[in-house]
Amino acid sequence: MWVIILFTLLIYSFVKGTFEFEPVTRRSLIIIPAYAFVMMVLALREEHFAHKVLLTILLLIIWILIGFFQATRVSVTSPQGKDRYGRPLIKVKRNWPYLFGWIVVFVIDIIIEFADQATVSGAAVFEELFKEILKDLSSIAFFSFSNEWFVWALTMATSFAYGISLLARYPTIRRAVAPRHRK
Repeated sequence: MWVIILFTLLIYSFVKGTFEFEPVTRRSLIIIPAYAFVMMVLALREEHFAHKVLLTILLLIIWILIGFFQATRVSVTSPQGKDRYGRPLIKVKRNWPYLFGWIVVFVIDIIIEFADQATVSGAAVFEELFKEILKDLSSIAFFSFSNEWFVWALTMATSFAYGISLLARYPTIRRAVAPRHRK
């Protein structure tokens, strides 16, 4: 019973966060895509990569398009103020396209994850959803879970496209994640 309550609270927190203004962080726009890229390359080196090249390229294209779609209706607010390094404090609200894109990415993840298996159990899907929501809500969970190559590719492509789209469209976001200037 407690697992259902915890799961419900996690879903509520994730969905609610999608429709609230949250601070723009260098972690979400730069560090996570870069880390996911490195992990994707390392994971692919351990696999027999040759037969996965076409699949990887196809998936990267799809996921990059989803990442750009997720950034289409982002709302940006610039409250008066600066952080301790003199950068503007910027907040974004991700809105419906982000949530819809996240669901599509999750479904693709499940399809790929269980393509090798004859059956997909509800418990396995529930566990995967639980893990993905935790990774989205917590940096500790994101960096703690081990993932297959395609999950790293998915994370890298969607977060990179989402971040690049925001950085290209909003100069204030570029300034908010710029390297700090030491005094």
